[in-house]
Amino acid sequence: MTFNEKSRWIALLANLGGWGWYFTTVGRALAAGAPDEPYLLALTVPVVIWLTIVTVAAHIVVAVLNPKEAQTRLDERERMIAGEAARKAYALLSAGIFAVIVASAFYWRTFFVVNALLFVFILSESVRYGLELAAYRRMAA
Repeated sequence: MTFNEKSRWIALLANLGGWGWYFTTVGRALAAGAPDEPYLLALTVPVVIWLTIVTVAAHIVVAVLNPKEAQTRLDERERMIAGEAARKAYALLSAGIFAVIVASAFYWRTFFVVNALLFVFILSESVRYGLELAAYRRMAA
């Protein structure tokens, strides 16, 4: 497994963990009724801090365990995989943003628009990581 593939696993799992917790918390607050919107939006700060710490620490561990691999540049195959995944994720991001814009015309409050845009962004990034990982696994098989 290349350093870049390990990096994608780190990013995907960290995103799913951190943002999964955030959106679960927001969903539960919405289901309970009358959520404290400023508090919930402020929860993005510890999530970003947690993601930064976890991803940096995990990358350091992976790099220390195999420093030579961590210094290699992306090869042509890895650049092709990254480009294809980015194109597909960008299409998802564009469609998601368009859907949020249309939905916001139905008088969504700022809280819903911000969370919907954040969700679409995180979803598209997670899909990008997943597509890259799937391509790496297909190439390895």
